[in-house]
Amino acid sequence: MAQDPNQPDSPSPGDPAPAAAPRQPPSSRLLRRGIALVLLLLTAGGLAGWWIWSQFRVRTNNAYVVGNITPVSAEISGKVVALYADDNMIVKAGDALAQVDPVPLQLAVDQALADLRQLRAQERAAEVSVRLVRQDRKSLLEGAMARRSESDQQVRAAGVEVQTRGRIHEKEKELLESLRARLPGLVAMEANARDYFARFSRLAASGDIPIQDRDNREATYREARAKVASLQSDIAAAERQVLASALQLEEAGVRLKQAQQARANANAVVGQAEAEQLEPDIRMAALEAVRSQVRQAEAKLRTARVNLSYCLIRAPQGGIISRRTIQLGETVTPKQPFLSIVPLDFDNVWVVANLREDQMDRVRAGNSATITLDGIPERTFHGWVESVSGGTGSVFSLFPPDNATGNFVRVVQRLPVRIRFNEPENFQNRIRPGMSAVILIDDARQLRRSDRTW
Repeated sequence: MAQDPNQPDSPSPGDPAPAAAPRQPPSSRLLRRGIALVLLLLTAGGLAGWWIWSQFRVRTNNAYVVGNITPVSAEISGKVVALYADDNMIVKAGDALAQVDPVPLQLAVDQALADLRQLRAQERAAEVSVRLVRQDRKSLLEGAMARRSESDQQVRAAGVEVQTRGRIHEKEKELLESLRARLPGLVAMEANARDYFARFSRLAASGDIPIQDRDNREATYREARAKVASLQSDIAAAERQVLASALQLEEAGVRLKQAQQARANANAVVGQAEAEQLEPDIRMAALEAVRSQVRQAEAKLRTARVNLSYCLIRAPQGGIISRRTIQLGETVTPKQPFLSIVPLDFDNVWVVANLREDQMDRVRAGNSATITLDGIPERTFHGWVESVSGGTGSVFSLFPPDNATGNFVRVVQRLPVRIRFNEPENFQNRIRPGMSAVILIDDARQLRRSDRTW
């Protein structure tokens, strides 16, 4: 009978029976399960710890070291005769970098010095000539000036007298006007007293009032008449005084005119004496011209010496030489940079981290930061957030985005954040601008206080 191929081969009577699989002890299974449970708990704890830790940290690898790079250029034009610096050299402030040929500039200094000496000799000769001519005319001018000074004093005295007489005349006129202003009132009082006296006289004659009342009114009337008469007398005296003061004022004016005429004559004499001083003035003008030339020569000499000092080009600050383009024997061009100095101190080196805008709500000026540089992986540096840029990087690009054109695509923007190193000095001078960095900002720790907030 044929055997079914799907059926397993039945053991032959001569084959031995298969051995049963050994059973594991319960303790091994419990150990494996415990280990798996511990690993699961450690993984869950690590994930939970990472989540909690990330809630207080802002991390980005879009960060780079930035620094102030100082371009160095020549102030004068000339051929380079010596080079003292090369790329990647470390220099200190004031170190010599290059030497421009000083011979033409030294010749310019010598020429300027010779011109200055010649002009100073001309200046001394002109000064002597001015003194000699001036002494001859000095006495005449001093006499004329003395007479003019005396005339000025007389004019001032006459002017003071005119002013005094004028004020007195005005006071007299004011007094006269005051007295005249009082006269109508007293005349009215006299007329009123006269009317009362007449009325009381009629009443006393008819016996309606006592004689004493009529006498009182008569006394009042006589008193009013006396006051009017006295005031009229004062007015007449004041009018005479006004006329007298006007006459005195006129006389003072005449004396003032005489003094002014005398001063005019004295001024004419002074003018004549000054006209005779034309020659000293001409000599003095020539002296001033020479002095001006001397000052110009001094300026040219200073300029030539400054240009000579520019022959030796020195480092404006310490750092590393980079991008040297100047060569020995080449002619340098003024104001054209031929090398750059990269300072390495932390006043001139910092980190710019470009953070996403959704991270900025947790970043404040003064937050502590941890800096890891790709070029120095063995060390972690500490820093702090100094400031935040005024805008995202896109708004300062060559073609800023225009979201109103109709093809709007929402893109998460990044803001540059400046982070300063909180280290005493550059680590082995290995931190260089352009190096990549990883930044971790602790928004829960304020390393430095700052009034600036984002």
